[in-house]
Amino acid sequence: MGNLIRAEFYRIRCQRWGVLALAGVLLGGVLLLAAACALPPQRGDAALLFQTIEYSAILGMFFAMLCADLASARVNGKQVLLKNEAVFGISRWQMYLSRLCTAVLLGIALVLTMTLLALVLTLLFLPGLGELPGVLSQYALLMFTALPLWMASAGLFLCLKFVCRSGAMAGFLQAAYYFIGFPILGAVVTSVPRGGGEGFLSSLLYNLHPMTPFWNGDMVVEHISTGVSITMDPESFVDAPPPLLHCWALGAVWLIASSALAVWVLQRRELR
Repeated sequence: MGNLIRAEFYRIRCQRWGVLALAGVLLGGVLLLAAACALPPQRGDAALLFQTIEYSAILGMFFAMLCADLASARVNGKQVLLKNEAVFGISRWQMYLSRLCTAVLLGIALVLTMTLLALVLTLLFLPGLGELPGVLSQYALLMFTALPLWMASAGLFLCLKFVCRSGAMAGFLQAAYYFIGFPILGAVVTSVPRGGGEGFLSSLLYNLHPMTPFWNGDMVVEHISTGVSITMDPESFVDAPPPLLHCWALGAVWLIASSALAVWVLQRRELR
């Protein structure tokens, strides 16, 4: 498995523009946030910078999809690369898990680089260094809480890409599940009376959605003249963090389920 992961990173290095673009967007965003915190009218401190990054933790769900896409850049269409791996005796579950591990390791490396850059900018340009240990402690806890959800997002994208044989289709389906499916589930949960079978199923799907911990139950659904208004507060993830064990259990469920589905599909597919 280690050799397969190294081979995936070698392929990523050979197509380095995708990684450089992803890192550029992520690190450029940190630079902009640091400048916005340091310059007027904010004139903020270290706590403000790291808190702003914490509020943006939900964006990691989409960066994880990009990491998974980079880790599986050559499994579209005829999947010649997978066929070559099968010829050399590599099992289907190793094909999938090597790319999943590569996506997770790539994402963790990007998060650590982003954190290091934010820390350097804080030490150079922002006041409030006395509060930095406490700020970093909260930041590390929130990032560790969000990590299994990011991993689940990468696993879901990779599963959809292997099943659909198209990164574009996988991205479309996952974005629809995030942007459309989650608000609909939230609206149904708040409007359907509890106790019925339909209400139980909707509530179960809502609580199992990987986006749920980021809003932490802070969803307001209002019926207006033109339809339904849904309001969600991204600050709830920072102000009232979800339970750490719940997030890791939810991430594990998604990773196991998506991996099992992808490997099952690969086992029954003729690679050509």
